[in-house]
Amino acid sequence: MNEAPVGSFDGVLRGFVFLKQVRARGLVCTKGAMRSTIVACFVVLTGCGQMMMTVDAGPPELICDPAVTTPVTLSATVQAQIFDKQCKSCHNAFDASNGDYSDAARTAAAVAKNSKVAPGLKVLEPNNLGKSVLWLKLNNRKGPAGETLGGVMPPGGALPADQQKLVKDWICTGGT
Repeated sequence: MNEAPVGSFDGVLRGFVFLKQVRARGLVCTKGAMRSTIVACFVVLTGCGQMMMTVDAGPPELICDPAVTTPVTLSATVQAQIFDKQCKSCHNAFDASNGDYSDAARTAAAVAKNSKVAPGLKVLEPNNLGKSVLWLKLNNRKGPAGETLGGVMPPGGALPADQQKLVKDWICTGGT
């Protein structure tokens, strides 16, 4: 008899067919065969097979949405809707120590740099939310190695969900 993976519905059916054939021939069913069939039934009926096969992709806020395929660009939307309204009052040419986001060209230059708060990480890592310090700070998360990044941006609370989605889609489609 061909073995099917434990936890598959096919495996359970094959187990029952095997047991039925054993009984029909008047043979004795071994404890091992019976045990395997019972375990397979338990796994399928309780959903354990599904849980064992599900891969944890991580926190949803660190996963790019594969449905977003149209690039979101800095100059077309993100600068005007996010950086001009939320960031440039503090991150500007007068105090550029933590990035100058006063216009699209300066923002592009600032996000391409290595982070000051998390050495080894960039401010924006294209297509990688978990390694983009900008995204991690917007969500008040620690860095991938557990490093503290200095608190949520903007100060006083997170961006509204629609603005967070815009930044997320921008990073996930290349951050250009």
